[in-house]
Amino acid sequence: MAVKSPQSTRHAYEDWTSLDYEPRRIEEEVRAFWEENRIREKLEALRAREHVAIAGFVEGPPTLNGVPHVGHARGRTIKDLYYRYLSMKGYYMPFWAGWDCQGLPVELEAEKLLGVRGGKRQLLAEVGMEKFVEECKKTLFRYYPEWLKADRLLGVFMNHDKAYWTYKDEYIEREWAYLKRAWERGLLGEDYYVVAYCPYCQTSLSHAEVGLGYEVVEDPSVFFKLRLRDRPGEFLLVWTTMPFTIITDLMVAVHPEADYARVRVGDEVWILAAQRVEPVMQELGISDYEVLETIPGLELEGLRYEYPFYDLVPKQAELEHGSPLVHTVVCEEFVDVSVATGVVHLSPGNGEEDFQAAKKWGVPIFSPFDDACVFTDEAGRFSGLFARDADEVVIRELEARGLLVKAGRVKHEYPTCWRSHHKLIWVARREYFYWVDRIRDEALEAAKAVEYFYDAPRHRFLSFIKEARPWCISRERVWGTPLPIWVCRSCGHRVLVASKEELLKMAVKLPEHLELHRPWIDKVVLRCPNCGGEMRREPFVLDCWHNSGVAPYARFSDEEFERFVPVFFLVEGIDQTRGWAYSLLMAHLLLTGRAEAPYKAFLFYGIVLDEKGRKMSKSLGNVILVNPFLEQHSADLFRFYLLWKCAPVDDMRFDVKEMYKRPYQVLSTLYHLHRFFYQNATYDGYDPVRHTLDWALSEGLLKAPDRWILSRLQALVAKVDEGYGRCRFHKALQALEDFVIEDLSHWYVPMIRRELWTDDPRTLPRRLAIYATLWHVLRTLLLLFNPATPFIAEWLYQHVFRALDQRLPESINLEGWPRPDPSLRDEELEEGIERLKLAVSLAHSARQKAGLKRRWPLRELVVVAGQRDQGLLEPLKGLLAELTNVKAVRLVGPAEAPEGPGWSQASGDGLQALVYTVRDKALVGEGFMRDVARRIQALRRDMGFKPTEVLDEVYVAGLSEEGMELLEPFLPMLKDLVRAREVKLVLGKPGARELQELSWRSYNIDGREVLVAIRHRALKNRGT
Repeated sequence: MAVKSPQSTRHAYEDWTSLDYEPRRIEEEVRAFWEENRIREKLEALRAREHVAIAGFVEGPPTLNGVPHVGHARGRTIKDLYYRYLSMKGYYMPFWAGWDCQGLPVELEAEKLLGVRGGKRQLLAEVGMEKFVEECKKTLFRYYPEWLKADRLLGVFMNHDKAYWTYKDEYIEREWAYLKRAWERGLLGEDYYVVAYCPYCQTSLSHAEVGLGYEVVEDPSVFFKLRLRDRPGEFLLVWTTMPFTIITDLMVAVHPEADYARVRVGDEVWILAAQRVEPVMQELGISDYEVLETIPGLELEGLRYEYPFYDLVPKQAELEHGSPLVHTVVCEEFVDVSVATGVVHLSPGNGEEDFQAAKKWGVPIFSPFDDACVFTDEAGRFSGLFARDADEVVIRELEARGLLVKAGRVKHEYPTCWRSHHKLIWVARREYFYWVDRIRDEALEAAKAVEYFYDAPRHRFLSFIKEARPWCISRERVWGTPLPIWVCRSCGHRVLVASKEELLKMAVKLPEHLELHRPWIDKVVLRCPNCGGEMRREPFVLDCWHNSGVAPYARFSDEEFERFVPVFFLVEGIDQTRGWAYSLLMAHLLLTGRAEAPYKAFLFYGIVLDEKGRKMSKSLGNVILVNPFLEQHSADLFRFYLLWKCAPVDDMRFDVKEMYKRPYQVLSTLYHLHRFFYQNATYDGYDPVRHTLDWALSEGLLKAPDRWILSRLQALVAKVDEGYGRCRFHKALQALEDFVIEDLSHWYVPMIRRELWTDDPRTLPRRLAIYATLWHVLRTLLLLFNPATPFIAEWLYQHVFRALDQRLPESINLEGWPRPDPSLRDEELEEGIERLKLAVSLAHSARQKAGLKRRWPLRELVVVAGQRDQGLLEPLKGLLAELTNVKAVRLVGPAEAPEGPGWSQASGDGLQALVYTVRDKALVGEGFMRDVARRIQALRRDMGFKPTEVLDEVYVAGLSEEGMELLEPFLPMLKDLVRAREVKLVLGKPGARELQELSWRSYNIDGREVLVAIRHRALKNRGT
């Protein structure tokens, strides 16, 4: 696509105007052009050298554990749009790639490829840690080419040569800087705490990660009784969906300010929240019951109950003897009395609130689980059972003891592992935490200063930050950034090492190959500075969200960090409010100590669903993968649809059929408008260097349609700029859609088409002024389209604008962003054209009522309007007459409206249009001529003639004497309309031999059969 000279291009491109819009062919040409001419590199170099400001950027790194799907494409399209948009505005943005390489997602993919099932323990036993790590690395490079291909197909101008990789040692060292700073500030430490835990992955999850994986699951629904000590026949009524937690039960909680009822059921008395008596009894199918009394929850505090499984779990009796509050009723504000029974059993080893309550009351934590969430020997007879497998055993034991009231099943939302989809279990474990709860206020202050573009994600994000739970950053896995904390085996002293250089200085034992990954780093032994003993590393790796969350510092040098961070704009999926956006914020606060986010603006985009509104999943078979899709469909069309369909923050239903409707129409119309301009402009010898818009203005050659479309263009530039800048991409593209389809194609081109349909040298200056207008409008349009649909914008820029003006930049991407020109704005003219359009619409309606075709000329149109509208329409009367195909237009007030026969009217929005329906012979003849012209034009198009080609001869046959008489006066006009040197009329069927040899096309015009044929010397070359 390289352009060398106007002459060479004219010959090289002269055939493109005979081609229809073929987006995939266009896109492959453009990809080759960009690559051969290194356009992306030139754009980055230009903006690095010349810029109005810096717009920092850090890529939200895709995880290299799979191939990109349509949801990824939505985000990458938005990123690319913003990069192109800001670059055109003169900003320098380091639009550099990044790859999330570590953590559970990659491990699980490597497990799958190795064919290992059964979790971490079995994996390490069968494969070994070193081989597994190597397989994780191979996994990255198995999928990396697919992402590069997707970016190429999609047209993403991202620099992959400067990508960051989160598994590389240099990145990990800079990640350790965050830990060192938090360690120094007392915001990183070890604790025994309840964490969400995936039994399959055998690792803990952070609070943020828990929010990523809620699914509808089925669990037991169990009502059971706990016998009160010293109150024969009285029980606490409890409900749970996790019966296995009864094994670790240590207390029961009630709300201190709620009312509780003592309810007689048969020979027993049950205690539950007063407001829950009726619904619970209905649920249990009990109609014969009596509320004996109502008491405040505070009065229940201190009551002791019998643990149901003393014989099965001997450890419980031991705990009870060691702490007087074990198996006692306590009051807690977190108890919700609007659900279940309002009586909650507490298992401090299996619940956060339970754990906090136990800490407050001085009750020990009982958590008899191994790394696979299998009960240990401390669980007595339940030893060896996986936690959730124990549910049914517990139910049976409750029933055997007469303590089961009802057991059923319930479907509810429950957190699952965001990667393996196994149900999570809350369990008390020794982990390392960032104490982000201590910097909650700074986090809120920083987050509030960020631009989110939409209210809903802002509120969601701030709400999540307010929770400020400690961030569990340690993971019991293999492939991740190692926690750089070494502990002395002798005295317990801890040291945090923050660089490889520091590690080498302190080490007394090193592996032959040192890489900042397990298993090699586990072999590094340090000397304790306190006692001289051996120090071994804590066997944890870091949360993968920490690994990506440190990117603003870890991916840059110190100098680049100061230059680019806080970054200008980030965009990720709506789920990242709890993911990357959160980890970025908290990590930055820990590193810098400032109440400042590492980003100035963050756009969260919605999920892409299928056309039925279902989430895309492999099980449903409705996942759309980017590369196979773009091998079959247009990237521009795909990008336009993703941006145009709805607000970016909304979930989007993706429908391929819908993509090929209005979006295709917009891009196809854009293409054909440029073809229309280029064909006519080159035919008339238009020179954009000489015939500029300023020239046309100074020569007074612009008419109302030109001034109107230029005025509308100024409003469009402002709308699109605001839409892109404020992340209302759908609004921007809808404005472009309306301008292309309505303003330009539906209105402006018909307004000026007839003026171009002549070779008269006397009107050439006017035609050149129209081309100057179209040059300015279409070129500006391409600049506005470029961030969204870069392929068609580049292709048309090269084939139209650079083909005519070699002085233009080499690529549209090297152009600047257009600005509205106030001198071209004419709001009064816009208002006048709006009223004209209404008048045209009403005139068409009046015609339709009378059964009169639009092509048939009429004698007169009368527009009844108020004084204001008359003033607006008066200078546009000639244009109104042309658009409504009437010989004259009158503007009158309401009292002057014509009456009587021969008039058809339509009215609306303060205007009335009346057309005179009586046609004399001349009007009928001209109408017939226009019907014939329409058929000739259709035949021209079908035979592949360009609009600018002048035909040698056109024949119209099958005419009656009346038809001949009607058409003959209008032959000169017919020749102009169909661009033919001669139009010959034939009475009846074509009889002469030379006429019979022509290829005739038959048309029915109002009951008359009319035959049309074309004779042209070029037909021989066409093989016709």
